[in-house]
Amino acid sequence: MSGPTEPQWDLLPDHPEQFFSLSGEYDVRDLKRSYNKLIRQFKPEKYPEEFQRIRAAFERLNDALRYGETPSFGSLSPDLQFDWDNAKTSDRQPAHNNQASDAPIFDDDPVNTDAESITREETLPFHARVKQESIQNLYAELIDKHLKTPYDYYALAVLSDLLPEAEHAFPYWLLEGLKVHREEPALFELLHQYFLSGGSHENMEELLEATSRVIRSDRFYYLTEAAWDRLLREKPFESFQQTLESCEMNLLDYQVDHRLVFYLHILKAALWKADKAWIDDMFAQIEEHFDHMSFWLEEEYEFLEVVRVYQAQRTKFLRGGPERIIIDQAIVDFCIQNEQDADRSFLEYQHALVSQEEALMQNFNLQEEEFESVQYLWEKIANEVFDRITLEYFPEENESIEQQTQWLAHRLLAEDAGLEYKFAHDTIMFLLGVVLFVSLGLGIYCLTSILESFWTTLLKIGSLLFVLILAIGISVLIIDRYILKYYRFCWRFEIMNFYKRDWFPLETLTDKLEQLESIKVRGETYEGLDSIAKLMRKDQGLWFYTTAQRLLTACQ
Repeated sequence: MSGPTEPQWDLLPDHPEQFFSLSGEYDVRDLKRSYNKLIRQFKPEKYPEEFQRIRAAFERLNDALRYGETPSFGSLSPDLQFDWDNAKTSDRQPAHNNQASDAPIFDDDPVNTDAESITREETLPFHARVKQESIQNLYAELIDKHLKTPYDYYALAVLSDLLPEAEHAFPYWLLEGLKVHREEPALFELLHQYFLSGGSHENMEELLEATSRVIRSDRFYYLTEAAWDRLLREKPFESFQQTLESCEMNLLDYQVDHRLVFYLHILKAALWKADKAWIDDMFAQIEEHFDHMSFWLEEEYEFLEVVRVYQAQRTKFLRGGPERIIIDQAIVDFCIQNEQDADRSFLEYQHALVSQEEALMQNFNLQEEEFESVQYLWEKIANEVFDRITLEYFPEENESIEQQTQWLAHRLLAEDAGLEYKFAHDTIMFLLGVVLFVSLGLGIYCLTSILESFWTTLLKIGSLLFVLILAIGISVLIIDRYILKYYRFCWRFEIMNFYKRDWFPLETLTDKLEQLESIKVRGETYEGLDSIAKLMRKDQGLWFYTTAQRLLTACQ
């Protein structure tokens, strides 16, 4: 089997839009569709390096779209760039900004922005000198320079990683450069990539606060979002909350839109770790500016609202049995883990549910309709995971949904339990007919004696009508109980076996069964398909099972 068609890798990292075949007006949903198409081809377990490149490009472009940032170097104007490969010493002057914080990032601030001429012109580009000279000497020389170019700060950052005894770490040198060269796109993007790549810093809280003293506009949220994700996962929530409050005190200029994007993103995981007061405050701020939301932000907000509804019902939901704990943990993991781990975890939970199918069915009462929030969340998560792992699933042409529905209807009503149900149903209907016949005869008899006693006859007829109505009601209840009994102990598992060999959307299958109502086999009519379809719609256990089979079929 040949491998997947190779995309244009040379477009990365500078041109992610072209790599994802995006042009003109496009939004987050367009990007996700293109991204999902690629990672279906380059699955992480088979193509780890390719997947990481695609994922990195997606994160970069996705962040830019959500925050309204410039997505790549390729789209920056030439005057905002500098030549990284051939940079020597530049006479480019630092771009001061009145929003800059005067507070140093660290105590022995090496930056001196006094204007003075460069004392000597380098004869070789810096990357060539690294191969010939001592790294320690080059590092010391750069520190001593009074007027540093953006490239100099980049070089200091790289060299600091090579020198264990270096006084400052990689991200801090980039911050020093941004403190002098305000909004320098290359330094800013390098720092953004550092946060995105999961750069490990001993004290991420300290680094975030230092960043907020340099980047004091709404770009701070875009720059550091990935670091907040890790901080929320790895540290106690109190540390996350305190750091966020400290950083936001340093911000002087931000737009409401960007803050909303950040809050909606971070709340997905914070809902499971934060205290109620903090969550209520976040939602209050979001709702205050609801009119500022784009359509995709509204979708994220709706998801978070349903999560809150589920959390209010969570304790009661978990009382249903261990299989519900699996469902709950899958929802939690999806919210707090990164995408790759969440997808893998969610698929593992599908295996667990399918392997415990009988217990799963017993854990959901057919009359239980109060946990619609769980079903909404599960469907939302399942659809996202499905979109990332496979192309849309289509049944074989020679086995259409109509043919398969007919086959299932025959299995349900004309075999085994279906024959038993038909016998019980026919017996009940026969007894009801007897009651109706006797009631009709007694009614006629009473009417013939109406001249003897009008009121007595009227009382007799009224009693007969009451008995007749009662008999009909009891018959309906008995039939319903029989249907429920056969559904729980027979038909349900027949439907589950159907989903082991093929998959159709449960809603589509129930619609088809309801339309059939009955089937004819060898001249006999078998009824009850519409009643079975109604029970299938209420059966959350069956819905969870069929969703799991859908995902496992997609994996195969």
